[in-house]
Amino acid sequence: MRPGRKSDLAGLLDLWREDVRAGKRDCVPGDAFLHRVMDGFDWDSRSRVVDRRTGGLDGAVLVSNRDTPLGTVAAIEASAAEQELLNDLTRWGLGLSRAAGAVAAQVWRGRGHTEGLGGLGFALVRPWWRMDMSLADEPSGRSAVAGYELHDASTVPAGKWADAHNLSFADHWRFSARSEKELMAGRPATLSLMAVTPDGTPAALTLCQIEEYRDDRRSQPVGVISSVGTLPGHRRRGLATWLVAEALLRLHQEGARHASLYVDGLNPTGAFDAYRKLGFELAFETEVWEATFR
Repeated sequence: MRPGRKSDLAGLLDLWREDVRAGKRDCVPGDAFLHRVMDGFDWDSRSRVVDRRTGGLDGAVLVSNRDTPLGTVAAIEASAAEQELLNDLTRWGLGLSRAAGAVAAQVWRGRGHTEGLGGLGFALVRPWWRMDMSLADEPSGRSAVAGYELHDASTVPAGKWADAHNLSFADHWRFSARSEKELMAGRPATLSLMAVTPDGTPAALTLCQIEEYRDDRRSQPVGVISSVGTLPGHRRRGLATWLVAEALLRLHQEGARHASLYVDGLNPTGAFDAYRKLGFELAFETEVWEATFR
C-alpha cells in the first residue's frame, strides 16, 4: 500500500467501473464532476493505493472531508474486488479520519455490498436512492404556484443562491453549508431555478447540470438535478414539484436524454412520492454507513 498520485486516476476509474458492474456504486462520476472534486485533492496524505502486478490497481481509498455544524464528517471511498483488501483500505481511511479530528466517517455503498463494515465499527444510518426517468420525449410542465414567480440565475442577483440553499437544508441530516462559488461555479444560468415571492424573497430552488457518463446504461447526456430545496416558511405548497418539472423541460431542451436525482430515503417530506408522480422511478439503492468518534 502506497500513497496515491494524480497519475493513478485512470486506475481509480477502472476500479470504479468494476464497482458499477458489481453493484457497489451507481455510476462512475462524469468528467465535469471529477474536475470540480479532484482538482487540488491531496493525494499524498489522503489516499492509498495497491498496485496490480500486471499493471493498474488492485485497490484504492480516498478520504475527503466536509464541515457540518457538529464538526467535520469524512467520506471514505474504498474500492477493491477482494473483500479483505477492501476492508484493509476502509480501515486505513477510518484511522485517518479519526486522527484528523473528524466527528464521524461515512461509507456509501450499494445495497447488499456492505460486508465487513459492521466489524469495522460502522452502522447503517440511512438509505440513499437514485431515481431516474427518460427525457427522450419532451416532458410536460406544471402550472405556476400562485403567489410566486419563477426566475433563473440570469435574473436572480449573485449572493442569494447560497443563502437560499443553506436555509433550505439547515434542518436536514448532516447539513453542510455551501458557499456561492462552490454551489454555482460553472453551472448554467438557465438550469439554476428559484421561486420567489412578489417582493423577491427566495422561497425554493432547484439546481441542475448536464453530465456525460462513460460505460453507463442511461441514455447520454444525463440531466442531473443536484439540489431541490424549499425554505421552511414555504413548504408543502408544491414549489419543489413545480421547479423540478420546469427543470426537466429545460434539461430536455438543452439536449439531455435522461434525468437523475438523489433522495434521502428517510426524507420526512415525502419527496420520493412527489418525484414518482413526475415520472421518476427508483434506479439504485445506496446504503450510508457511519462510524462516530465523539
